[in-house]
Amino acid sequence: MDKHVFTRRGFTLAARAGNLAQRVQNDDHARVIVGGLRQFVLAFVLSRGTMFGGYAPFGLAVAAAAAGAGGGYGAVLGLLLGSFLLCGGLYGLTAAAGGVLAVVCAHVFDRETRQKVWFMPVCAMACMAATGFVLIPEFTLAPIARFVCVTLATGALTACYGFALGPARPMRMMRPAGFLALSASALVSLSDLTILGTIAPARILLYALVLAAAYLGGSASGTVAGVAAGALLDAYTGQGAFFTCTYGLSALISGAFQGAGRVGFAVAALIAGVGAALVGAENPVFVFALYEGVFAVLIYAAVPGGVWQYAKDCLNPVRRDTAESIGRIRRTAGRYANEASAAFGELYEALQSGLEHGRAESSDEVRAVFDRATDAVCAHCEACGACWQKESVQTMNAFSTLAAPMLKRGRAEASDFPQGFQGRCVHLPELVQAINRGLAALHERRAYRRRALDNRALIAQQYAGLTEILRQVGGSLSADQASLPARERQVRSYAQAFGKIDKVAVFRDVSGRLRVELAGEGAERILQDRKGFAVGLSALLGCGLSEPEALTDDLGSRVVLREQAPYRVIAGISQKQKEGEQVSGDTVHTFVTEDGRACMLLADGMGTGREAAGDSGLLLSMMERFLKAGITVDDALRTVAPAFRMRVEGMRGVTLDALTVDLYSGKASCLKCGAAPSYLKTGGGITTLAGESLPIGLMESPEEATPIPLRMLHGDLFILLSDGVSDGTDDGWVKKIVEERAGDSPKELAARLVAAAEKRGASDDLTALVVRLERRKPAV
Repeated sequence: MDKHVFTRRGFTLAARAGNLAQRVQNDDHARVIVGGLRQFVLAFVLSRGTMFGGYAPFGLAVAAAAAGAGGGYGAVLGLLLGSFLLCGGLYGLTAAAGGVLAVVCAHVFDRETRQKVWFMPVCAMACMAATGFVLIPEFTLAPIARFVCVTLATGALTACYGFALGPARPMRMMRPAGFLALSASALVSLSDLTILGTIAPARILLYALVLAAAYLGGSASGTVAGVAAGALLDAYTGQGAFFTCTYGLSALISGAFQGAGRVGFAVAALIAGVGAALVGAENPVFVFALYEGVFAVLIYAAVPGGVWQYAKDCLNPVRRDTAESIGRIRRTAGRYANEASAAFGELYEALQSGLEHGRAESSDEVRAVFDRATDAVCAHCEACGACWQKESVQTMNAFSTLAAPMLKRGRAEASDFPQGFQGRCVHLPELVQAINRGLAALHERRAYRRRALDNRALIAQQYAGLTEILRQVGGSLSADQASLPARERQVRSYAQAFGKIDKVAVFRDVSGRLRVELAGEGAERILQDRKGFAVGLSALLGCGLSEPEALTDDLGSRVVLREQAPYRVIAGISQKQKEGEQVSGDTVHTFVTEDGRACMLLADGMGTGREAAGDSGLLLSMMERFLKAGITVDDALRTVAPAFRMRVEGMRGVTLDALTVDLYSGKASCLKCGAAPSYLKTGGGITTLAGESLPIGLMESPEEATPIPLRMLHGDLFILLSDGVSDGTDDGWVKKIVEERAGDSPKELAARLVAAAEKRGASDDLTALVVRLERRKPAV
């Protein structure tokens, strides 16, 4: 079959399976049916497991645990069927009776009572005692002791199964132990099934499960799991204490090599298993146990390292009190940030409504100009009564006729009045002068008001920017960061070789990326051997890490390593100031933020020289602070642009060309404010990117600038130019150089572009910034 066809069919089947699983998960009836089937299968399998020759506590315990979690009917059916088909006789009858009695007892009491940790184990022990005592062959010390052990084991197994089958409880730290006990019990129940009468697959898997417990939890956890699993198997097979000693001793020794890596642990487990089995060399299952031990070690070695690490992270969660305290602090801070964001949002809306009201210039202002002029001139005129009483309508119409040409011209003239009024008014020149004085005062008031409204608008825009910034901060603080205690122990053990380490923190940030922080006397030596430390720790954790960096803030001094991004950027810059100037008015900032964004900023100040350089440098410094704080480029612009416009009073502008690239995904964003066109060189050719907004300082609103989303791949080039190099009107030569010299280093290509622009007679500051995206080599 064609490989691509096979791949497509595989994806189709996976998608269908995922959709089916999602539908089952979302459908209440389907979820109940699936849960019942799972209980049925578990009880059916566990019903064949016995202890001390006939007692069957496994099936009764799983039925009781399922009933405590709610329901249990599927488990009862599985237990009944398994008991009569697989056990039979009196043993099967007592097991079935005990399971039914446990389920009935569970449903006699309310849900709150039966979900208490101690209730169902006590119920299960009572049911085992009530139904199983008839199996005691004789009332002597040994049979009674075995029966008491079975009864206690029933309660313990019920508690463990309850942790695995029930909902999350306050003691959810015991959930891994519950799954381990349930898996071990199922494998013990199937341990008599062999291949060719020699090797039992269930015992191999049980041995591998014990090794997994030792590898994940160390000697203590491994020994407990080994002794418990071995004891259950010995009680089932009647082999004395052979499996208890073999599994327990093997886990104890191999667990001591937990930090020796997977290969070291596998070798230790193999040697320990053989040595432990030799203790019972006379046992008839000795040879089979050797084979099974080898196969178990091979199964352990075949499991990918990523699976083991995932299991460690899941089974060793951070302490509950610490996690909850940190989570509460973060959520509280996030709530305060969101509340502050809402407050700034309300301020913005209030200012906006005031601005809209203030911009509505009323015609009452023009009438006020006429009123003041007539009060000053007409009040003392001998013809006032004739104009404003007898011919008041004609007089009002004359002033209405004057308004339009006066406002258009900016001043009134006598010819703007109707002919009849001109002939009737005896003080027309004085009236025109008075109107023009009032009109000039009106223009001054309006200009002052416009400036005030513009400043209020800039403040409102800053409030809008702060609203979005605080919303982002609140969202980041409210998101959980996953602490990884298992990896913290690995890092601490590894770092101790470099000196004393007091504090270690390993966690995944809000983006799901690994972060390692260390503090102590050994930090200095770690910084001296940055590359070696990073390579070794990357190999230990199975994740590429950046070289360690020193960080000092309110939390103190420490060393930080971050999950290495799959991409990196190589930037090349070439600049030349205008002839006769000592400094260039163009400024370039390039940096990578903590969240893995490469930021390339190019600003061109209006004019040349120091003033232009000061404006462009100030703008990029403000933008850089926000971007390094994790703020998106458009939200940073919403806050920075109004502040810059207020500083220059709308008289000067600075162009901004901003490229941000997510080094984890290759997703990019280009923001242009009055800047010259940029160019994206991909495998498909060259794309020109141009913006339509004005420079910062001249634009009315930051909303005019909209980021352009991009996707960059390995080897793609992005070229940012100042308008001194090319303003986009005749850029054929730029594209030709980029096409022909794409294989050059970014620095060489940038230098070629600046040199070519100089040869073409450019007389402005020249700046070219060339960025290439490259995929890193896989971590060692």
